[in-house]
Amino acid sequence: MTLEQIESIFNKLQGGSSLSLQLLKIKVSAKNKTSYSTCKVNLSPEGRLTHFVGEISDHYKKEFKKYHTVKEYDGSADAQTIYELPAENVLICDEFKTLQEAISKPDVEINPLKFSASAQLIKETLSINGEDYRIKLFSMQNPITTLRHKFWESSGTFSEIDNKVLSLRTNLDIIIIDDTAYMLSMAGEKLFNIERAYKGICLQKVAAVEKMCIVTDFELFRTCASSGHNPRRFVAFNDEHLKKLENSDDRRRLAEKFGLPLLEGKFDTTQNGVSEKLVKLLCNKGMVDPFDDLPMEVSSPRKWE
Repeated sequence: MTLEQIESIFNKLQGGSSLSLQLLKIKVSAKNKTSYSTCKVNLSPEGRLTHFVGEISDHYKKEFKKYHTVKEYDGSADAQTIYELPAENVLICDEFKTLQEAISKPDVEINPLKFSASAQLIKETLSINGEDYRIKLFSMQNPITTLRHKFWESSGTFSEIDNKVLSLRTNLDIIIIDDTAYMLSMAGEKLFNIERAYKGICLQKVAAVEKMCIVTDFELFRTCASSGHNPRRFVAFNDEHLKKLENSDDRRRLAEKFGLPLLEGKFDTTQNGVSEKLVKLLCNKGMVDPFDDLPMEVSSPRKWE
């Protein structure tokens, strides 16, 4: 879906036919499995939720000016990009199915103020140009707030309010349109516990590098690859690039181009910065400037069109 199409959906949010509000609880087990439960919330007076969704729509008519493009999620963190994740993506496929099941069966009996919410969820079905869209809007903050240092006035005296209240937010972090998720902010990663997924991918790909025997000190490479910002880079890991490095001539050519020292035909990861550069090259973050023919780091390359 293009940026313009997503924006058009936001512009028509108030026109939904089945508007509802839910609180969402996200639980991650000791084995890093993600589970979800939902709680239905009713607002009064009638039409208040519709009015609130209109506020979200008005907010994003201005907010959309900051976005430049929509692209597939690749582990990068560009605030001007909306990241797209289809339901079948390996990073979210299990969680997506579990989440949809939880949303379809909200708890209608529990007191929402006693529900340990992780996020706010609004559901809508929109019809645009004769086509229906199933919309889910998520704000990844606990909407239940305990008031502190708030007072109400009665007969000239102010009494402290210490109740829990529902505090709805117009800022969204992720939306689901039919069977595709669109991340409006990096906080959207929390919905599907994506950190767990990209760390798992990192472990798999680092193991593949070990089997290739192309680095002098694998433990130094592994430590670098699995720390800091590097694990999320492995979402964009290029298997074809790794396969090419099996060839000693290709390793020599790449080493010369990107200033990577070799020792007995292997990348010398005992030298400072070599492991970091190799991670970037394997994860599509290293390219050659077409004008100066010099190596450079890029945030997220795309095919030439």
